Amino acid sequence: MIQRSSRLRPQAGILAGLLTVLALVAPASAQVSPALEARFGPQALEHRHTHAAVDVMTLGEGMRRVYVFMPALPALHGKVPVVFLHHGWQGMDPLNFGALIDHLARSGQVVIYPVYQESAQTSPQLVTAAAAEADHRALDALAERFNLSPDPKRVLYYGYSMGAAISLNLALDPRRYHLPKPRALVLVAPGDAYHVAHGADGRSIIGPVEKLPADLPVAILAGSADTSIGLPTARLLGARLCHIRPDRRVLMILSSDEHDGKKVHAGHGSPGAPDSRYDFALERRDIPTQIPGRDGFEPSASLNQLDFYGYWKVVDAMVDGLASGKLPDVVFGHGTPAQLYLGGWPDGSAYPPIRLEHPCR
Repeated sequence: MIQRSSRLRPQAGILAGLLTVLALVAPASAQVSPALEARFGPQALEHRHTHAAVDVMTLGEGMRRVYVFMPALPALHGKVPVVFLHHGWQGMDPLNFGALIDHLARSGQVVIYPVYQESAQTSPQLVTAAAAEADHRALDALAERFNLSPDPKRVLYYGYSMGAAISLNLALDPRRYHLPKPRALVLVAPGDAYHVAHGADGRSIIGPVEKLPADLPVAILAGSADTSIGLPTARLLGARLCHIRPDRRVLMILSSDEHDGKKVHAGHGSPGAPDSRYDFALERRDIPTQIPGRDGFEPSASLNQLDFYGYWKVVDAMVDGLASGKLPDVVFGHGTPAQLYLGGWPDGSAYPPIRLEHPCR
């Protein structure tokens, strides 16, 4: 990286000061875009809900449990789009990703959610194999009970925190794990074993990601306040994936903001969006077999601009891109307004846009 002298000529110093002032003023004067609101806002997300309910299949107990969420009313048939959603450490209960699960399933995706651990005492060195075994059992059950199989062109791996490490490992050798290979990866607030364990259990579990296919689309997202886990790991992974085609990799940074007494925090937990209908503790036995759809989204401090216009926007665009066979500009747009847009505040002021980082330059 080229370093510049900190000693500026007087004229340069004045110009730098003016640019700083403008940079601070610009976001406050920016307004939400009606066109982008219509495309990505909560109402647009609801329009994607073409199924009136979600069928739930629960398999196994303890760390071998896996949940399968299937679009219902109407049901799917034949080859189906599949999202393997790999949660973070101790995210065994799908509650905290319930809103996203519901959104994806009601939009036509089969969502597979492996538990992969029983408690914090589970060794991180075991979780990739445990998740893979659960994912595979889920696919077998889909075929045997419902005659459903993954559409090989529409398989997405979504990994949050430790789940990002799991998704990467499975993507490196899906045949070994008897899984369909991913056609795209979305890695959100990525983490690793050393974030939750020490000693032998804390060794990195992320494999040689430099061997991932060069044409595999990969989106990495992290919050600007996720400074201990997600942001540094996202940057490290981004620098290790430089062999992937430039038009198929992106590193997005989502910022915290405060406006008119309201705060949005882009920390490690920001990708979560709870839905109380998906509160399935491991000891629970009365898990429903169908969850009726609802109008709107369950209010939560964790469901905000970062979800609708950030994490969810990217996932939706990826699944749409797999369906159409085209790379989504909303994800790989090289700085287009649609790619960077993060919505706004109730008074119409725009939220600070997504920042793109380029670790391969």
